[in-house]
Amino acid sequence: MLRKLCCSACLVLGAQGPAPSRPPVQALPALPGPAVPKSSTPVKELVRVDLPAEAVGTPESLVASLYAFISGPAEQKREVERIRSLFHPQARLLVAARHPEKGAFLRPLELEAFLSFAVPQWEKGFFERGTGDSVQKLEGLAQVWSPYEIRRSLAGPVEYTGVNAVQCAWDGKRWWITHLAFQSAVVPARTEPKP
Repeated sequence: MLRKLCCSACLVLGAQGPAPSRPPVQALPALPGPAVPKSSTPVKELVRVDLPAEAVGTPESLVASLYAFISGPAEQKREVERIRSLFHPQARLLVAARHPEKGAFLRPLELEAFLSFAVPQWEKGFFERGTGDSVQKLEGLAQVWSPYEIRRSLAGPVEYTGVNAVQCAWDGKRWWITHLAFQSAVVPARTEPKP
């Protein structure tokens, strides 16, 4: 009986002919609404290096490594692969800033867009250090609130202050920066009292 049913089904399907062809995906009409831009930096093409446990073993060490990797004197090349390796492949950045005429604004950035702008600036001489981190952690998630100050040389005056809000996640082996939001402010120039 089962054999007769299978044979009948084969005959019916065979009599219907081949399945209708579908148009290729490119030929389908676009959906209404704004186009979603494609990433200009596919994750698989980016070089990441293995970092030692002391660099990525805790949220605090992750943030300290970020400061260490981006800081250095003028003309010192930054090791972009090490900086990139602190960040999860899908990490995002957000700059909170204030335009002198238009007021506050936010600028979201992909990591590679940020690095392409920031690395040449860092290589002109850049020292950023935290001034007192506070960490909230619950199992595999952590938020590091890290006020900082920036100098152009190690012994130079503080030119900027600000804060990094760093979200971190544990993948079972190491901590990653998953989101970094920051805001800087220029330190007003000191005026020497007149004699």
